[in-house]
Amino acid sequence: MNKPFSRREFLQTTARAAGASLIGGSVLLDAEPIPSSHQVVVSSDRTRFGIVGVGMEGSGLLSTAIQLPGVECVAAAEDYYAVGHASRFVHTGKPIRTTRRYQEVLDAKDIDAIIVAVPDHWHKQVVVDALAAGKDVYCEKPMSHNPADGLAMIAAARKTDRIVQIGAQRTSSVLCAKAKELYDKGAIGELNLVEASYGRNDPNGAWEYPPPPDLSPDNLDWETWQGAAPKKPFDPYAFARWRCWKEYGTGVAGDLLVHLISGMQFVLGINAPPSRVSAFGGIYRWKDGRNMPDVHPVLFEYNGVPVYMRLSLGCE
Repeated sequence: MNKPFSRREFLQTTARAAGASLIGGSVLLDAEPIPSSHQVVVSSDRTRFGIVGVGMEGSGLLSTAIQLPGVECVAAAEDYYAVGHASRFVHTGKPIRTTRRYQEVLDAKDIDAIIVAVPDHWHKQVVVDALAAGKDVYCEKPMSHNPADGLAMIAAARKTDRIVQIGAQRTSSVLCAKAKELYDKGAIGELNLVEASYGRNDPNGAWEYPPPPDLSPDNLDWETWQGAAPKKPFDPYAFARWRCWKEYGTGVAGDLLVHLISGMQFVLGINAPPSRVSAFGGIYRWKDGRNMPDVHPVLFEYNGVPVYMRLSLGCE
């Protein structure tokens, strides 16, 4: 019988699969394949997980995770509960428990691990609650909505000693692994400058997602979705484009800069904050009411080396 996936292997493999989307088709490197879903695993060895948030990213994580042998999704929590949206749960191949209250998923004794794919302003609370419930956790990037939330998440992880993985997918990519191998061998010589850029040049890249046509307070638990953010009347655009507002997201930094920084730190073997940071930017193209920049250049200093990151939602 093939060896079933442990919870740690499940979290790591899900991250590697998610990271595959970051590697262009012109770069072919050997990646660890997802094992066949036809492998037989006895029910007592199965890792059962629940997912909190089944939107754009969550549905992709769900469809990938259930391909792993010995892994089963048994429950999902989602604030938006329309008929069309419920079709995202069909990918599991069989009915699963669904709820609007994520705490019901955490309270379930038959669940070992939780995938968290909710807007940034909910990361800390769901992760801390999941750890308190004795679950292992995979949470999408960025780790936290602000530094204080991040410290609370770290404290909870240390207190419970559960597995926690954040979906900074470049740290799991074969491309970054090869870059690290070359760097460690001295292929580029002495490092004196790092430059990186990330650009998107289309409405979807700038999070101009259209709200679901049937979205309404009848099928979205708007009060719960807002969480600890300042309360406001129902706004379908805030729901669909939450990264555009600091109340819910972390903007271009949390969506794009995190990939450049995590990849750079992995390749260079850095696990520390920068000694100096200077940032600027603004809203130059997408003047749609957002309050987060669409252009964001940042200059860091890591270990005495300048690191210049340029991000733009207006050009590639």
